[in-house]
Parts: sequence; structure tokens; C-alpha cells
Amino acid sequence: MTSILEKIGKAIDHSRHSSDLVITEDHQLSIRKLFISGTMDNESLELWGEVVDAYAEDLRIIFVDESRDVIHPREGISGQKHYITITCNELPGILRLFTFEGWRTFLLQDNKLCEYKYIYGLFITEEFQTLCWSVLPWKEMLPVQTSCNNTAKKTSVTKSIIKCYSTAFLPPDAIAPWILETSGKTADEALTLWKSIGCRELLKCFANELFSAEKMMVGLAGKPPRKIAFGDETLALPSFDIIQEAAKWIFLEGNETELKHTFLSSELAREWPADVDFCEGIMLRLPSALESARLLYKAHIRSGSKDTMKSLGDLRKTLTEDTQKIIQQSRELSSTLWKDMALVISVLVVRYSLDAAKSAGLQKVYALVFCGIAIYIVISYGMSVYINRQTISLLERVRTTWRTKLYGFLDEQDYHELASRPVKDAMGSYRRVERMTSAVVILLVIILLTAAGREFWSISTFIKFIHTWTNGIL
Repeated sequence: MTSILEKIGKAIDHSRHSSDLVITEDHQLSIRKLFISGTMDNESLELWGEVVDAYAEDLRIIFVDESRDVIHPREGISGQKHYITITCNELPGILRLFTFEGWRTFLLQDNKLCEYKYIYGLFITEEFQTLCWSVLPWKEMLPVQTSCNNTAKKTSVTKSIIKCYSTAFLPPDAIAPWILETSGKTADEALTLWKSIGCRELLKCFANELFSAEKMMVGLAGKPPRKIAFGDETLALPSFDIIQEAAKWIFLEGNETELKHTFLSSELAREWPADVDFCEGIMLRLPSALESARLLYKAHIRSGSKDTMKSLGDLRKTLTEDTQKIIQQSRELSSTLWKDMALVISVLVVRYSLDAAKSAGLQKVYALVFCGIAIYIVISYGMSVYINRQTISLLERVRTTWRTKLYGFLDEQDYHELASRPVKDAMGSYRRVERMTSAVVILLVIILLTAAGREFWSISTFIKFIHTWTNGIL
């Protein structure tokens, strides 16, 4: 069974026999509109009658005779002019085209090229794909990809680096629609037209200036600077592959677009042949100019890498110093703890040695000494921990501040591997030491306070006091 799309395609093809045929296809708001007018014979009227008789929910078809009355095509008179209007709703991110004329109109609408992901056409026989969209034969009224998100509109890179002196001669907003990714074995008319327009659009991207007065001109800001007639883009079609390669290298690969553009335009201008149009001379100059521009860019990267290596060296030195400071703080914390332990042990040894020598009357003095040492240890250790934490916090704030100032060339993963991880490991080691020393300090304080308490009460006396106090309450 013949689908309505096949019937529309046959009717359009047969209507092209008309000598006064007019076809326009464009979109208005969210509706796709095809308009056809021309003198039709009986066969054309019959084919359009089959189209009108077929039902399609998404299509609205109006057939009008020479008197501007709406009629059925089979009621039309052969040899007279008739008018057909077909409308359908657009789908988000999907473009459906009835005619080759609609395809041409779309390709010339630079501001709409990146609004779609999939393009379906009745006239397309071989599918192909660019970096922006896939172009496919239109075989079903509602394609498999019934909807998709529109591509977010981005600021034009080309128009920010190319000076334009006429609105009639502008570079494209985006490069991706004109870079071929895959194609069929044979090139149909749709692909041929795309290549022709794409060749012209990409060539404009290699210039530094664009003029349009009596004829289209391009300016190359090299040594010497050049002003060259643009010429016929079809002459450059044999070099379309290298043109795509150059455009992709400048605008889509890596950063520093303006620098790469300057290198290429300078190389093109350096040995441009005299009295040769831009589209004609590009075949001679672009391969060698692109190779030279790439070499210049590599040399620029190498010279820039010296500064990068110096910055990485400074980063390594700074991180080594910060890590050593954190490790030193761990050592100082441990050293302070051992000094405090030696003090506690010395006092306890002296106290109980005298006790063993049967000295008496010094209980209250030793109790005060034990309490004083406990307070000293708590204050000394607390201040050491506080100072260390403030120092570490300051180092972290400084490192965060200089992250974007000095080391912005490093991505997050590289910075994490080179800087964040070593510092975090050192911080983890410090925190483990701090936890262990804190536990020991708490233990020492408890021992000192217990010893101070025993100077006033023995365990049996303390229990007897508690028992007496409890009986008094009861």
C-alpha cells in the first residue's frame, strides 16, 4: 500500500513538468508550510486527488483552482493554474521537508541550522550525518525520533573574530552543520547542495575581514595584508575535505581559536598568488598554509609549556613546604606530649618515693602540685592544638585562593592528583596523631586528678564518708 508521503512525492515530481511551477517551503511559527502553484494536466490532478483522498492526521491539504475556490483536485480543469497548500506541525528538534527547494531555504537560514538534530526529506535517497544533525529519507509521517531537545544556542565564535562590513556577507554562526561526519557511497542532490553551500560558508571563516560592495571581498591580515575577491565557491569544491579539516582544527579542536585563526590567515596571506580569487587560490595555498599554521601553533604550545613547567615546579615546592609544615606540627605535638608525660612521671615518682621514706605532712602541697600540673598540661596542649589548626586552616585558604590565580591551567582531576591528595594525606596523618595524643593527655589529667584526690582521702576513707553521708540523709 502506497503511503501518503510517497503519493505527495509523486505528485510533486509530476507537477514539475509545469512551465510556470512555483514551489516555496518554509516554516511559520511552529508550522511547516509548503506552497505549490502551476498549470496542471489531468495526470497531475489525478495524483493530487490521491493525496487529498489519503488521510494523515498531521497533514492539512488545501487545493484551490484558478478562481481561488477550494475544490477537489479531480474537479480541476486540465491546462488551468491550480494552487496547493500543505501544512504540518513541527516536532521539537526534528525538521521534515517535502521539497528540494525547502532544503535549500533551510540551508540558507544560518540562525536556524542548530535548532534541529534530525532532518527528514522526501527527496533524500542517501542518508548522511554532520557534526550537528543527521539527514535521513522521510518514509514515515511520524519518524522514530518523535521528539528531542533543541540544541542550546551558543554565542557565535566566528563573528567575534572576523570583522564584517556588510550584513549580506557574513560568516556562519556555527561550524558543526558544515562538517561531514558520515555519508553514503553515492552523493544525491541534497548532499551535493549541502557541500556547495558548506564550502562557501567555511571559506568565509578563514578570512579576517569580509566586504560586500560591488562584489564580495575577503581580507587577510598577514604580511603583507591582502584584499582578495571571493570568487566562485564551486571552484573550491575539490578541496572541500581539506577545507573542513582546517575549519575543524580552528574552531572545534581545543582552545585558543583566535590564535589558530590568526596563524592560518597569516600563512594564507604570506604567499598568496597575484590576481587569483580566494575560492580558486585556496586549493593551492590551504594545504601548505594549514601545515605551517599547525607547526606555528605547536611552537607556541612548547614556549607556553616552559611557563607551565615553572608553575608546576613552584606548585611542587609550595606543596612540599606545606606538607612538611603539617608533618612538623605532628612531631611537635608528640614531642610536647612526651615532655608532659616526663613531668607527670617525675612528680609521681618524687611523691611516692618520699611516701615510701615515711615523709608526712605534705599531702595538701602535693595535691595542689598535681592539680596545677593537670591544668598546665590541658592549657599547653590545648593551645598547641589550636595554633596547629589555625595554621592548617590558613594554608588551606591560601591554597584555595591561588588555585584559580596561578594554577588555572590544571583541570580538577590533575589538580587533585598533584596537589589536593598529598595535602589531604598529610592532614589525615596529623589528625590521627592528634587523636592519639589527645587520648593520652586526657589519661594523664585523670591520673593527676586521681592522685590529687588520694592526698585528701584514701579509697576506704572516701567510701566510709559516702556511707555516712548517705545514712545521714536517710
